[in-house]
Amino acid sequence: MDEIITIDNYESYNIGAKAHRLFEMKKNGIPVPDFICIKHEVSETTIINAVNQYFNSDDFFSVRSSASAEDGTEYSFAGQFETFLNVSRAELCLFVKKCFSSVKSERVKAYCDSVDINFNNIEITVIIQRMISADMSGVIFSSNPQGILNETVIAVGRGTGDNVVEDRTSVTQYYYNISDDVFYYEVQCDSPLLKMSELKKIIELSEKIKKLYGDYNDIEFSIKNEEVFILQSRPITSINKDKPLIVLDSSNISESYPGVSSPMTISFVKEVYYLVFKSCINRLTKNDGTAEKLDDVLQNMTDSANGRIYYRISGWYDVIKLLPFSKKIIPIWQEMLGVKDTSVSQSAKKVCISTKFKVTASFFQLIIINQRKMNWLNSYFENVYDDYRSKIHKENNPYELLKLYEEIRISLADVWDLTLVNDMYSFIFTGLLKNSLKKSNPQNYSELTNKYISGISDIESMKPLKLLEKISNEIISENQTDKLSKIMDKKTYYEYINESPCKTTMLMREYISAYGDRCPNELKLETKTYRTNPELLTKYLIKSIKNNASINYEKEKLPHLKGIKKIYAEKASKGIMLRERSRLSRGKIFGLVREIILKIAETLKMSNRIEQTYDVFFLTFEELNKAVADKSFLLRDKINARMKQQEIYEKLPAYSRIIFSGNIFNKNPMNINSELLSHENGKIKGIPCSSGIAEGEILLVENVYDCIDAKEKIIVAKMTDPGWVFIITQAKGIISEKGSLLSHTAIISRELKKPAVVGVDKAFEIFKNGDYVRINGGTGKVEFI
Repeated sequence: MDEIITIDNYESYNIGAKAHRLFEMKKNGIPVPDFICIKHEVSETTIINAVNQYFNSDDFFSVRSSASAEDGTEYSFAGQFETFLNVSRAELCLFVKKCFSSVKSERVKAYCDSVDINFNNIEITVIIQRMISADMSGVIFSSNPQGILNETVIAVGRGTGDNVVEDRTSVTQYYYNISDDVFYYEVQCDSPLLKMSELKKIIELSEKIKKLYGDYNDIEFSIKNEEVFILQSRPITSINKDKPLIVLDSSNISESYPGVSSPMTISFVKEVYYLVFKSCINRLTKNDGTAEKLDDVLQNMTDSANGRIYYRISGWYDVIKLLPFSKKIIPIWQEMLGVKDTSVSQSAKKVCISTKFKVTASFFQLIIINQRKMNWLNSYFENVYDDYRSKIHKENNPYELLKLYEEIRISLADVWDLTLVNDMYSFIFTGLLKNSLKKSNPQNYSELTNKYISGISDIESMKPLKLLEKISNEIISENQTDKLSKIMDKKTYYEYINESPCKTTMLMREYISAYGDRCPNELKLETKTYRTNPELLTKYLIKSIKNNASINYEKEKLPHLKGIKKIYAEKASKGIMLRERSRLSRGKIFGLVREIILKIAETLKMSNRIEQTYDVFFLTFEELNKAVADKSFLLRDKINARMKQQEIYEKLPAYSRIIFSGNIFNKNPMNINSELLSHENGKIKGIPCSSGIAEGEILLVENVYDCIDAKEKIIVAKMTDPGWVFIITQAKGIISEKGSLLSHTAIISRELKKPAVVGVDKAFEIFKNGDYVRINGGTGKVEFI
């Protein structure tokens, strides 16, 4: 039966991509319904004999084409040839003939002309396949055809696939992020939902097909009695492989900007990173023009998608690759920032040898004088801060306030890049310490590293805590708790402060002055801080007194290090101390900018251009400047539209990595539901960052302001920032989805001697309030008890 093509002989024939892929998939264990192919028109007897041999007596069939040019990498011919479904045995020969005839149709000729293919060269093979009387059918795009390469899109509707493709049934769309193993879905009317087992099977089959054909596949499937069948796979032709990839990675930036950020914060952060990195490149290259050549890269060190701030990771590699020994520095940098996908991408061209020499000389010089330069920077900053804090306090004119912002920017833009050098200094010496300890202590080197870089005397992050502890003691001593409990807003706070002169109020004034910007989400300009809303401080103090939180300042005694290990440990500790100080200063800078924006917002509110003061954060920084310069610039409609958009962004799952082909775009889905695809409770592990073992009840914390009592609990967070220090003091331990060895969670947990494990994938979905767990901050293991 030579005219009949089967899995045993298909490689001997030119049968078109569609049929060839079906045979290959079936050969590789993918559940493709039984089928045969016919290369040329044959007798009815031949068809009937083949059907009797290869199919069951009660089967119905689908009859489809597989043309020589169909389903290729450039042209899909989708819908051009005839497809017939639910064909009976009696009608089979007729529809096979019709399928062969469809190659000669005017429709196919017109398509060939439109894509410049010679119509006369097309050959057709007909596929006869067992028909699946499907409960549901759909399409899998292994990469989102809009241009998100690590997102799989699945559309599923009731019945057979023609109902979905021809929009004859309501469809549920699933969006699955491959990097994070999470998905969200949109439901239309009464569209069906996949069972978790079905969804997992679809994802699994998509991954198998990707191994056969690469990343970009358009796959048709059907489900019958919860069994998934693959009906077809062809390339996605809408993704341009020549477009540059844009890789967004949240790494440790989600610690500074967790969740959705306002347009004001997004635009301001992008400008800040540009200025600081440009200054750093100029410093390293002695202003030789390299920064100008890298301007496109430097303008996009951060980016945003769906309201969340990301690193554009290729730009970071472009900068790091300027440094000497960059191949050794990159893995250390990745570990310290918690970059999980360690593949290295680059967007800029390599720099010339002379520039590399300049950078090498400058880099080593800066490393040698790092501590001196950072001490100078911190003194310089205090003078700038005090000067402009006073000026902003006295000024109310929007034009003059923007001038003050520009002066601050100029004052700090060319010096703040020293903090980047200190970051790298801290990373390198921490990494060197860890590697040296690994050689002599291969079993517990991570735990030892954590211990030797903890207990840093006079670390800046602990000073707010010490002052808060002092205030709490005074509140108890002076019996002020009842009065504090009555403070509900800013007005009642100042009434208390002004009408109750005592040590408590004096210390509270001192705290607001020194640390009013240190709070959860302190780098998001839209955040209400202790400085802008001091009543929040009294709420914290009351909680602290109620929970009787205390801090253990005693440093653990460790064996003295000698030689090179001692030098590494000392330099790492010094770098971390300076890093924490600069992070506190950075929060103060953002506090100055926040105050400028809020003062301008008050004038916009008074002139009825915005409804509420904090609505201003739904504008970008550029739009704020325009609003001040042009009183006819309309704001309310823009603000209202962005408020609605942000509500949608809040519902979308936070992807840690998004890979775009071409341009970044935001999503605008409706009826969103998001879920974790899977996890294994028995294999929970993260990065050990603060030694010790703790057992306790899980408390999920998304908003630290909402947390009532974390005492003796193991808190679980998606990410933390410096403001979380207040709740970490109460807890027995902490688990965080994000973080690294030098993240703020790690540093503060070590100083407070709280066991901590960071980088635990999907911790917020794995753990539930009330779960009882044991965490080991020395090994990174977490287990249910």
